Amino acid sequence: MIISKNNQKRQEIKFIITTNEKNNFINNNQLKKIFPDRIVESIYFDTKDLQFFNLSEEGVTPRLKVRLRGYNNEELNNLEIKKTNNYHREKIVLKDFRYNNFELHSFLKKIGVNSIVEKKIRVKYLRSYYELENLGRITIDRKIEFSYPSREFHNSKKINQTVLEVKIQHDKIDKNTIEKIINFNESRFSKYCIGIQCMHNSN
Repeated sequence: MIISKNNQKRQEIKFIITTNEKNNFINNNQLKKIFPDRIVESIYFDTKDLQFFNLSEEGVTPRLKVRLRGYNNEELNNLEIKKTNNYHREKIVLKDFRYNNFELHSFLKKIGVNSIVEKKIRVKYLRSYYELENLGRITIDRKIEFSYPSREFHNSKKINQTVLEVKIQHDKIDKNTIEKIINFNESRFSKYCIGIQCMHNSN
């Protein structure tokens, strides 16, 4: 297993856009893809009483996300732990992780996370990768769908939203500047939280 840690002042600013806005933004900025489109699939973990979900909904920091992630319908074998602080985010990735409950909680304890967590929801979407000069990496997610962890996506809950996300690794550009460059208004959007709400409302 390979552990990578990114504790730079990473910022992630999200914008909810329409399909027309997406196409115009790509064309007007002459964006070039830096990576082929791929399907992203994650299983999110939370405590029994949804502590991570509630902290995210309330906007409280610091807060955590714990998930297994895989790509292009292959095995979900990347364990990712994201910590959101006041002004930046940290991310730890454990690659080639073969999930079992004991190994998961052993690793979480090693990095100071003592919460007992369980699988809550499965999320799947199509992601495109771009680079915008003088700003940074941009991803665009669409075809977002949710399912329970033990179920396949043929009976999933789908949402018709497109999410543009700016990812920057430095603090030289503030959110106001990014909004002016992107020319959209920032939106709070968590796929995990939206998924929990969608699946709860579908019951």
